[in-house]
Amino acid sequence: MNILVINYLAGSLISIFNSAEFENVSLNVTDHGFVIGGMMVILGLIFIGNLVAYSRSIDRVGMGVSIAAMRMSLIFPIAVSLFVFNEELASVRYLGIVIALGALLLMVPKIKTKSISGISDAWLPVLIFLMTGAADSSLKVYERLFSTQLSEELFVSGIFIISFLTGMGILIKRGKLHFTFKEIGYGIATGIVNLYSSIFLIYALKLMPGSVVFPIVNVSLVILGTLIGVWIWKDKPTVKQWSGLAAAVISIILLIG
Repeated sequence: MNILVINYLAGSLISIFNSAEFENVSLNVTDHGFVIGGMMVILGLIFIGNLVAYSRSIDRVGMGVSIAAMRMSLIFPIAVSLFVFNEELASVRYLGIVIALGALLLMVPKIKTKSISGISDAWLPVLIFLMTGAADSSLKVYERLFSTQLSEELFVSGIFIISFLTGMGILIKRGKLHFTFKEIGYGIATGIVNLYSSIFLIYALKLMPGSVVFPIVNVSLVILGTLIGVWIWKDKPTVKQWSGLAAAVISIILLIG
């Protein structure tokens, strides 16, 4: 939690100082100001809540189910892009989406799932599924409806500030409000990565359909993670995971083409 809190603080500060509003020393409150503010509050709570739920789910339910729940949440932003914003795709891209979803499932680590001890544990993967899907879908909503009214940097900084304040509240309640230099260093590094991954995702949504961007981003991250694991940690993927990797490459080719 300590690293998470520093992560959101660092990300929010960097984002604010790089926002167009900060550079122009101006902030225009639009007719949708309350809607945008509400989105930032809700997303801030979802961002940190999702990471807490994911950590707890791995511990109580197992990594396999937790990862599968997070990856399959991809259907939410795809559905929002296709059915709410009426994005039109060539048939080959629909095939790419289906293959991407299958590839993500195939590449779930083969780790024994722990026995679920109660209804609270059973709800953890469901929460991950819903919160991850809601967070990604909301970025698409922002890009289509509000990105001309508030810069990406200021929007993301607002989300991170809420996550930071929530995390601080949890640490204060637990009586653990102290940070080591190592936690601060890791937190800043993580904050930079999380910040720009969110901002670049929004930039990508402006250039390509969301129903294409989200599968490409998710599949690419999984491919990269797998290859890094093989190269650095000498992981040995199963035949199923290698099949998923091949399917992931095919899906990216279809989606880009």
